[in-house]
Amino acid sequence: MSLFNTEKDFNVISNMIPFGANIIDVGCGDGSLLDYLAKKKNINGRGLEIDQDKIRECLAKGIAVMQGDADIDLIDYPNKSFDYSILTYTLQATKKPKEVLEELVRISDKAIVSFPNFGYWKIRLNLLLNGTMPVSDDLSYSWYETPNLHFCTIFDFINLCEESNIKIEKKCNLKNHSIEKYTKKNWFDNFLLESGMFLISKK
Repeated sequence: MSLFNTEKDFNVISNMIPFGANIIDVGCGDGSLLDYLAKKKNINGRGLEIDQDKIRECLAKGIAVMQGDADIDLIDYPNKSFDYSILTYTLQATKKPKEVLEELVRISDKAIVSFPNFGYWKIRLNLLLNGTMPVSDDLSYSWYETPNLHFCTIFDFINLCEESNIKIEKKCNLKNHSIEKYTKKNWFDNFLLESGMFLISKK
């Protein structure tokens, strides 16, 4: 589930998904995104979540959810089980992000992935001036308690997709809630965007 958890962020994801699509939300949290997509796009959705408390919240909303870990349980799904898989703000908390991405595009036709961009200018400035990892409303954990295991930039993500034979189809700008066809790396995205969000598929 999105760090921002706002209707505008959910709407960006909704605009990439066709009506009635079959979806899995990996790391679905309390199920807010799936609930939103069910109401707006009549999707057939299910969640995968590791936290028992959040699973109970999903069930209370009537959302189909399984307890599972993205690092080890995606392998159990057959190829092309879903139209879309969604992984919002979870990739950086996985132990094996490369394998997770490869599994996402194996089990679904397309995947939507978002993550905090550690190349964002405010993070760079904080490191330069203070020499410490940033703590903010969006990155609210101190370095010693953060669930984030892999700090990546938008360029890092693009490089990983290229190395993994994964096609980047679209990129999203969550500042202005726009969706564009992806063509190439953009320095301004890597420097100015607080988060990255991409639509990907297997080449």
